Amino acid sequence: MANLGNAWHIPANPEPRGHAGMRDPVGAIVPGTAVTILTGNQFQGDGNSGNQLQVGSSMSFKRQVDANWTQLPLIFQNQTGNNKYYEAAIPAHMFQIGDTVQYYLRIAYSDHETTFLLASDTASAVTADEAQAQANPFTFIVESSAVKGEWGPVIKLPNVAIHAHVLPNGEVLMWGRRTGIDPNESLDEHFCTPFVWNPITGATRNTQQPKLADGTTVNLFCSGHTFLPDGRLLVAGGHWSDSQGVNQAIIYNPADDTWSPTDLMNDGRWYPTATSLPDGTVLVLSGSTMQKIINFIPQVWSSGHWLQIAGFPSQNTAAFPLFPRMHVASNGLVFMSGSENMTWFLNISNGGQWTPVAIRNNAQRDYAPSVMYDVDKVIYIGGGNDQPTLTPTANTEIIDLSKAAPQWQPAASMHFPRRQHNGTILPDGTVLVTGGTRGGGGPTPGFNDLTPGQPVHIAELWDPVNNVWTELSAELIDRCYHSTAVLLPDATVLSAGGGEFRPINGQDIPNDAEDTHRDAQIFSPPYLFKGVRPQITSTPASVGYGVIFEVGTPQASEIGRVTLIQLSSVTHSFNMNQYINFPHFVVGGVGLKVTAPPSPNVCPPGHYMLFILNTQGVPSVATVIQVTANASMTRVAAAHEQTTVFSVSRDASDRGHFPDAFERRDEVLKAAHGTSVVLGIRGTCPYGIGACWGGAHEALLTLEGVQDVDPIPDAEASTAKLFLEDIGLPALDRWQDQFHRIVNGSYIIRGVEVTLQGQLEVHNGILFLAGPDSRPSVQLLPLVPSNKVQWDRHAGAPQPAEPDEVIAYERLATRVHELPAGQEITITGPLKQSDTGYMLEVRMFAL
Repeated sequence: MANLGNAWHIPANPEPRGHAGMRDPVGAIVPGTAVTILTGNQFQGDGNSGNQLQVGSSMSFKRQVDANWTQLPLIFQNQTGNNKYYEAAIPAHMFQIGDTVQYYLRIAYSDHETTFLLASDTASAVTADEAQAQANPFTFIVESSAVKGEWGPVIKLPNVAIHAHVLPNGEVLMWGRRTGIDPNESLDEHFCTPFVWNPITGATRNTQQPKLADGTTVNLFCSGHTFLPDGRLLVAGGHWSDSQGVNQAIIYNPADDTWSPTDLMNDGRWYPTATSLPDGTVLVLSGSTMQKIINFIPQVWSSGHWLQIAGFPSQNTAAFPLFPRMHVASNGLVFMSGSENMTWFLNISNGGQWTPVAIRNNAQRDYAPSVMYDVDKVIYIGGGNDQPTLTPTANTEIIDLSKAAPQWQPAASMHFPRRQHNGTILPDGTVLVTGGTRGGGGPTPGFNDLTPGQPVHIAELWDPVNNVWTELSAELIDRCYHSTAVLLPDATVLSAGGGEFRPINGQDIPNDAEDTHRDAQIFSPPYLFKGVRPQITSTPASVGYGVIFEVGTPQASEIGRVTLIQLSSVTHSFNMNQYINFPHFVVGGVGLKVTAPPSPNVCPPGHYMLFILNTQGVPSVATVIQVTANASMTRVAAAHEQTTVFSVSRDASDRGHFPDAFERRDEVLKAAHGTSVVLGIRGTCPYGIGACWGGAHEALLTLEGVQDVDPIPDAEASTAKLFLEDIGLPALDRWQDQFHRIVNGSYIIRGVEVTLQGQLEVHNGILFLAGPDSRPSVQLLPLVPSNKVQWDRHAGAPQPAEPDEVIAYERLATRVHELPAGQEITITGPLKQSDTGYMLEVRMFAL
């Protein structure tokens, strides 16, 4: 019997780490793709281990119609545990569409016979007979790039592209979190090293370091950003440490490659959103402060200064989510599409007013793209987390904001559930989705699961006309948390970044170095393989609203569509500057006569990539033009009853006073008159519920019997305080379902603690706390330390019980007969509910 080795090649198996499959890329193989074939071998440990030799190990491949095999050496790739991996790459441009490619593998050993790997269903088998391997090879069919698109080679970058912006000159400005990736280096640097990448030459250059007016450097990681009408980039907020945002605001000018500070904001903002408004000002909202609480007060940047406007209504409305998904509607209102369950309109005028719009069908879904794919039309794509698996969803939903009563409607589901993915509008009006993870595991379950096989490498394309998702080619690198994707002027898409985070809640440990990606790939969508591209020979540098302008092209009679797409400014799965318009055009003169969009409400002023597409859907290379408005245009509304005129008062007396989180807390505490309840809450977000609070806050407000919620959670103990409408008991048997109906799996309630007043009673030797007639008696029990709702984020466990807490019940029980009749007592502790009633564990008490 042959002494064969323990080697394998399973094409779809995600090993070794960093590969989506042992045939990489997974999914479709198109012409021009280099295909990496990997093998594994057990070299040590129990079982049939063996010493594979690199010399003599090879891969042989050919087209099915060819007689001869081409042999390539297998090269050592890495060692993981008891396994060693080897690889060989079939060069790009070896095959044509429709070719069936066959391959098998030869594994040489010093202590086993030469072993050949052949295909066995979806796995592999071993044989000593090379002829048998040749007769049963692994195969793949080369598919069309016109159907699947094509990924280019991996491009090295100086840093992780966590923030990416396409500049008016077509270059891309990017920055990451820190300069190095050494696990001993700080993740909380207080400076930033942005760089600019040229997509034509591939060259990069560093910009100046962003600094405040006093020369202090700042880290722009976790900031919000959008372009100003003149092409400069406004960046608001940034990073001091996780959950702690800085109050800086700074402007990058690509014309002279400089950073210039503008006025400071009202407080820090970490994970804010910046939205360009029709009048050329910028709305900035949300983000967490240096106190690790949400900044409740939105601000509008105007000519270097900040104006405050109203946050959510104080009574029974939630805190903002981090990086809220914001879009400008044609009625002039700003639409918040997520990530919370309720979606909202914000009227900026007269100090700001908020109006609820509609509840999303999929409830809360964070770390998901929201894309305005046409005027007033928004698609919300996937996001986390399902309950109880914590996996994200593949579901998508759409809303048309032009309707009298907009409602979210289900759209087609993606082929893969995704979270931490990106959504990019393409010139033909389709939406490209790249990256993300489908998993619900990981060190902080459900946040950013990088377990092999969970990152999604296959891109998908949504056609809004037919409401269909199509699988495309796969990229080579995990693009999950902290990845970005931007549309380039040549109609390709740059997919970059990923990594640079603390994966374990409460622990100061960076992610594994192999999960930090200082690189990118460029995706060429299918439309680039469907024929010759039309050409733009001339355009004006700028156009006004509603004007007719000429676009020179020798293919005028072949053009089927003109598209304007605003320059991208993206981070954390959301492109804050992504708008598309399909202006009307006619053939005339030496090209096209195009009518510019009619209003800044449908096309905020700024720089846009202008594409022309032929009737086959093939786009030109874009020309970047500036869409400008005169002063009157920004003040005149389109003819629509609900259209808003954008004018933010500069007079503080007109704006009134807008309460921050602490003032809102005072309002809640002053109005509270019911039972005080403390909930232990833990989220999938690894930064604790101080910053990651908006979703939990929204859900807690919907719980049965709740009057209001303290707007500031206890981030260190991971608890939230709420107050009931009366002095009764919480409906624990229904709260869990009500809570998860809103948050899905993004948070869990670990336990409930109450503070109750009443009188002690003893029945059949059992101690009870009797309350008013409207409240049932509660059985009293000793504290079980593991039931404490106060959490230790660093230990990942309940806070240890204090000595006095451990013996609180015993102390109370010994005093029961000493208390005078009618003595009121206040007891605090974890509350449980069963079929027989309520039980209260005594953590502390007071007479």
